[in-house]
Amino acid sequence: LVAYELGTGGSMASISFQSAAMSGVFARLPRVLLVHRAGGPAGRVLYIFLVAGPAPTLRGGMTRVVHLAVPRDESAGSLARMYGAFRDFNPAWAETRLLLVGPGLPQLPALAQAFPTAEVQLSVFHLCKRLQQQIQQLALEGHVEHLILATLSDTMCAATESSRRKMHDLLRDLVTPDLLPQLHIRWLLDDEVWATHRERTWGESSNYFRDLEMVTQGLSQVFSAGLSLESCITSLAQHYQNLQSSLDPSSPAAKLEATENSEGDSEEEINRRTEERIKQSLSDICTEPAARLCLSEFAVVQKSVQLIGTGEDALSIQVLEDAHTVELKGLSSCTCHFNQVFQLPCRHILAVLNSDRKTLQPEMLSRQWQKGSDAHQAGRDSAYGLLEVLKSSWNESLDKSLVVSFLTAEISRLLTHCSGEEFEHRYRTLRELADSWIGPYVEVKL
Repeated sequence: LVAYELGTGGSMASISFQSAAMSGVFARLPRVLLVHRAGGPAGRVLYIFLVAGPAPTLRGGMTRVVHLAVPRDESAGSLARMYGAFRDFNPAWAETRLLLVGPGLPQLPALAQAFPTAEVQLSVFHLCKRLQQQIQQLALEGHVEHLILATLSDTMCAATESSRRKMHDLLRDLVTPDLLPQLHIRWLLDDEVWATHRERTWGESSNYFRDLEMVTQGLSQVFSAGLSLESCITSLAQHYQNLQSSLDPSSPAAKLEATENSEGDSEEEINRRTEERIKQSLSDICTEPAARLCLSEFAVVQKSVQLIGTGEDALSIQVLEDAHTVELKGLSSCTCHFNQVFQLPCRHILAVLNSDRKTLQPEMLSRQWQKGSDAHQAGRDSAYGLLEVLKSSWNESLDKSLVVSFLTAEISRLLTHCSGEEFEHRYRTLRELADSWIGPYVEVKL
């Protein structure tokens, strides 16, 4: 779909463009729309419209793009016609409930009038992007700038009230008062601005920011090439099509998406793609420990034969594993995935012990899993570490490192040398302490 206006001499003065794929995405996900403005040569401006709500079915940032437009100028009338073209192309516009925009977007009333049932709100992506750019322009000391940007990154991915307050206070303390007004740090404490974004998990937030950065930067670079409007929109459409098809070439999911409809693939290739898709979904959805355990189980499935019987209400599944080799000397090593990754006795080693009527011996486990032997070794390790510390020049970072090391060793000793019931009690206590200190919004590894 294309709508355009001609200027003097018959040249193109404005254009709105939307592909069938863009139309389909907006029809499915119309509730939250982000409007991004990118400046170009000769006063031209590109407007990029993207769906910004939760979109687990979309892979790659370019698939969020639903409309591209270059208005004649940025007067209220020109922008009203641009928004009108968007509405004409997309009957689902009436379902849009939230419009996210960058600071200083021109003619906001024109946007509000075009979407009378939607709320216009500041975009967290644009807010954080502006903060990042302004901080880098303040010429702060290297370690101060690094600290502020690292804290901003944490705030972007875990937008809780306490993390935003921490970022606000950090800027107020480290930036001179005369520079603070231009940072607009009050935005960090505005709950309405962050209301939609804070529902995202850490991983979802990270992916969201990365996707938007890739899309806006890529399209802005194409637009800034200074081509005629006709050539420019063609280049933008081509850029969109190329990335929308290939996604991120380094991503397994992207490779799958690009080839999932190919015909004539071998059974082996189809199986490989399916397995990669399952692995990617585990990494995307599960916590890291859960993903590791599931992947170890899936490794068994990949190397096995499955007999699946269909019942009326259930499936009967029998997994026939490939053979694995257990090292006879010591019975501590097996070729299976579980043993190689976790260095623990696997089902195959336990089967040998059961067959030979033997029991597990300490030497069959790596030292880190052995009860009772870690305290002595931990003491030796701590003593060795202490000697290294004493030989080094003292500083605050080293002091903290030493404290953490001793605390870790003590906690390990308390958890290891106790009954199962006492272990559960101590673990729950640690869990509560960690949650109250750091917060349940961060997955604390114990």
